[in-house]
Amino acid sequence: MSKVLHHILDRVVSNRGASRPAVLIFDLDHTLFDNGPRTAEILTEFAESVDDLELRGRLVGMRRHNLPYLLREILAEVGEVRDELVHAATKFWFHRFFTDAYQRFDEPLPGACLFVNDCFSAGATIVYLTGRDVPKMLLGTTESLRRHGFPVGLARTHLVLKPDFETPDYDFKRDVLEHMVTLGEVVGCFENEPGNCNLFQSRFPGAATVLLETTFAPNPPPLDPGIVRIPDFRR
Repeated sequence: MSKVLHHILDRVVSNRGASRPAVLIFDLDHTLFDNGPRTAEILTEFAESVDDLELRGRLVGMRRHNLPYLLREILAEVGEVRDELVHAATKFWFHRFFTDAYQRFDEPLPGACLFVNDCFSAGATIVYLTGRDVPKMLLGTTESLRRHGFPVGLARTHLVLKPDFETPDYDFKRDVLEHMVTLGEVVGCFENEPGNCNLFQSRFPGAATVLLETTFAPNPPPLDPGIVRIPDFRR
């Protein structure tokens, strides 16, 4: 049982009817969603496109959830280390992973949809703050949230994406945090990247900042004291 999730929900309930509503900020990839199945699908398509029976055989036993951050490490897990093939697979993956079409393979983390809906029903304003970009991922993101039952497109919900792919995620999130203050009182922030968690805790010291122990970019900064770690959203 995660005490921090109960604590955050209690704060949302106690804040109901206040002049400044409770606001919760959620990242998407590796936070609300596991995009491992997205990568697994793309790699399967790659193996079929190059008709590589050896790779196809290795991918049969590949795990689909909570995968390493780097594609090279994912392939190494199944014994695929051929440099030329890894390079070709990475290029194939890159041109598909960051698109609307493949987001349908993402799966919510355990308990994620229920927790977000419980907080929304209790009166929270829900902000999905993601490093995905509007030009290539807005439609797929909206459809994925809707299909899995997350509140989206409703009053008290906000979906905030980058204006373009090139903007670094950290810079984008840092720059939009001031807008979050206009929505109400931020009481909880959820992220998988330690650097972003540190950013949120610094800006919202009165909120609970939560790190999802899934996967993150290489060479992260140390996690600041006071940030809570959870594996998923089960309570």
